[in-house]
Amino acid sequence: MKEKQPYPSRPRPPIHSRSCTTNFYTLTGLLPPPLDGSPEALRARNHAAVAKVAALLPVGASELDLATHCVAARAQAEEMLRLVRQNENDIGLVLRLNAQYGSMVRTSLAVHGRLMRVQAVRQKREAIEGAVNQDAWAQHIVEQSMLAVAELRTCGLEAARPGAAPVAVPVAAPAAGVDVSVSGTNSRGVNF
Repeated sequence: MKEKQPYPSRPRPPIHSRSCTTNFYTLTGLLPPPLDGSPEALRARNHAAVAKVAALLPVGASELDLATHCVAARAQAEEMLRLVRQNENDIGLVLRLNAQYGSMVRTSLAVHGRLMRVQAVRQKREAIEGAVNQDAWAQHIVEQSMLAVAELRTCGLEAARPGAAPVAVPVAAPAAGVDVSVSGTNSRGVNF
């Protein structure tokens, strides 16, 4: 009987840098401000939040986005709890803050549950060899199509052309087991 390796034989390629950059700014924008406005406190807050996102083990832009929102919602909930303690003499405000705290905790837990389900589906699909190549090909086509639209908008051509957004021409997916990566490596470790 063959034993399972605790880690993949090949490391996964990193999540696309634009996704990481966007999610970092989203995360830091959604976090409550540090108690003292010093740069050290801001840096410590950001590093702690990034560590929490990384601990959720996101693979791919979709999972990174879910992990980012999970951590941000939990941080907002903790801020509401801090404000409850700070304003304990104002019963009306305490009731509103407590309700908001509960809502943010439920949101955080819902996003965390969704992330766990997405990761479970991804892990099941990774066990099927043909599905991994099909997923990598689909990801490639979607990414290229969206980047083409982004280029049109950047160049100002989108404003000059009335009508619907361009539709990507479907390309036949390669047969199962065919390497679709640009670098010549197998797509087994592609981010999803």
